[in-house]
Amino acid sequence: MSFILSAKIRSIEEGDVEICGKIGFEAHKAVSSAYGYPSEQPSEEYAVGLIKTLLNNSNSWGVLAEKDSKILGSIFLHSFPPSPIAVIGPLTVNHSVEGGVGRLLINAALARAYRQNYDKVRLVQSPSHIRSFVLYTKTGFTLREPLFLMHGNALDEKPDIKDLDLHLVETDKDILKCNELCKLAHGFMREGEFLQAIRQGVAIELEGRGSIRGYSAGIGPFGHSVATSNENLKTLIAGSSVII
Repeated sequence: MSFILSAKIRSIEEGDVEICGKIGFEAHKAVSSAYGYPSEQPSEEYAVGLIKTLLNNSNSWGVLAEKDSKILGSIFLHSFPPSPIAVIGPLTVNHSVEGGVGRLLINAALARAYRQNYDKVRLVQSPSHIRSFVLYTKTGFTLREPLFLMHGNALDEKPDIKDLDLHLVETDKDILKCNELCKLAHGFMREGEFLQAIRQGVAIELEGRGSIRGYSAGIGPFGHSVATSNENLKTLIAGSSVII
C-alpha cells in the first residue's frame, strides 16, 4: 500500500513518449513470449508510434504513474463523440514492477470517465494475461464476449460482388445510415471515427439495392467495420486492399 501511495499520476507529455512506448513493448513481449503467440506490439518502434499517435488524438486522454522520477506505466481513456461510451487501452506497466501500479492507473482512468459522465467504459483484454484479467474484474468490469486478433493480408483480387457497389466514401451523406448499422453491431455510434476515416481517404462503403450493407473506417487496430451479414463484412475486408 505504501508503494501505491508514493507513486503519482500525471499527464503524459511529449518527452514521455519513448519511455512509455518502450514499457508497453516490453510488457506485451513478456506476456506473448510466455504463452507463445505474436505480440500485439510487434516492435519498439510500433509501440512508441502508438503512444505518440494517441497523445496527439484529441479524443484520447493519457496519464502515467511515476515514482522518484521513474515512469512505471501508462494508460489511455478514449471517447467517441457523440457516443456515451468510453474505452480504456492500452494499459501497460513495467513488467518488473510490483505494488499495484496497474490498479492505480485504471482507477485514474475510471475517475476521469465518471467525471465526464460516461454511461459505460469498455476495454479489450488478452485472455492469456490472467493477472490483468483479475485486475479488471476487481475494478468492476464484466466479461462480455471473445474477440480475435487476426494477422495477415487481404485478398489481392477484387471480390465478386454481384448487385453490390464497393466504393470509397468521400462525403458524409450516408452518416445516419452508417450510424444505425454501427449501433446495431456495437451498441453505440462511432461517428467521429468514421468522419475521420473519410477525411483520411480510407473509409469504404458497401451499397446494394439502394441501401447501405456495410462500411469500414479502416481495416486495422485503429479502425472498425460493420455490415449487415458476415458475407458483406468479408466483402468489405477483401475489397479494402483493392480500392484504397
